[in-house]
Amino acid sequence: MRYLLLRLLPKNLLSRLAGILADLTLPAPILSSLIQVYCQFYNVKQHEIKTPFGSMRTFNDFFTRELRPELRPIDQTPGSVVSPVDGTIAEFGKIEQGLLVQTKGILYSLNDLVGDKNAAVFKDGYFVTIYLSPADYHRIHLPVSGKVKYFSYFSGNLWPVNRFGVKQIGGLFSLNERIVTPITGDHGTIALVKVGATIVGKIKLDYSELSTNNKQPTQLDLPIIPEKVYRKGDEIGRFQLGSTVILLFEKDKFNPADILPGDYVKVGQKIGILNS
Repeated sequence: MRYLLLRLLPKNLLSRLAGILADLTLPAPILSSLIQVYCQFYNVKQHEIKTPFGSMRTFNDFFTRELRPELRPIDQTPGSVVSPVDGTIAEFGKIEQGLLVQTKGILYSLNDLVGDKNAAVFKDGYFVTIYLSPADYHRIHLPVSGKVKYFSYFSGNLWPVNRFGVKQIGGLFSLNERIVTPITGDHGTIALVKVGATIVGKIKLDYSELSTNNKQPTQLDLPIIPEKVYRKGDEIGRFQLGSTVILLFEKDKFNPADILPGDYVKVGQKIGILNS
C-alpha cells in the first residue's frame, strides 16, 4: 500500500513546491520556532551550526547551513579519500559485471546510473554509497583534490532514498534525478554522484548555475570552462533537503578504510586510500 501511494504521488511536483516553501522569507520569530521544532524532532546538533538562527531568513538558509569548520577537519594523509558528506554508509564494494549493490538482493546498472560515457571509466571499479538523513549537514565537499572539467545531468523521478525506498524500488538511484561530477587528478578519475530524492527542492552546484528539478526530461554532458581546480575538502555543492551521494572509483584504484554498512561518517573523515 505504501509503495502504491508513493507511486501515485506527484513526487517531482511536491518536491518543487517544497523547494518554493523552503525559500520563502519568514519573520525571524516564526522561522526560529520552525527551526527549533525541526531540530528537536530530528535531533540536529545545534552546537555545530556556524550561523545563529536569528540571522537566517528562509528554511533553506538553515537546511544548507554551514558548520563550524574546526568540527570537520580534513584528513591530509597522502592518497586518502575523505567522506564528501555527513551521512551513513549504505553500501560499498566492487562493481561487478556493470552492476552495483543497492541493498541486499537488489542490484542496479552502472550504465543506467551515469551513462555509457562515464560508465566506461569505472568498469570493474569500486563504489561507496552514503545516505544523508534529514538531520544531517547537507553541503557536499571534495573527497580528493583534482580538476572538474565537465559534469553530466540526468533528470528523473524523485523517489525517497530512505530505507523503505532502497528496499522497495529497484534501480532507485538510476531512476532518480542525479548529477555526475568526474574529478581528475594524480589519482586518475573519481566520480561524485549526487542523487535527488522526494522533497529535494534543488541540487545546487559550485561550478554551474544549472537548475535541477525543472520539469524537463533531460540528459546533458556539460563542459566547465574554464575548468575548476579544487582541494580535498572544498565545498562543491549542496542539497536543498536530503539525499544520497555515490562515489565511483576506477578499477584497482581504491582500498576502503575500516568502514562497514551502517557506519556514520563525517565530512573530511578518511574512508579509504588510493592506490598509486
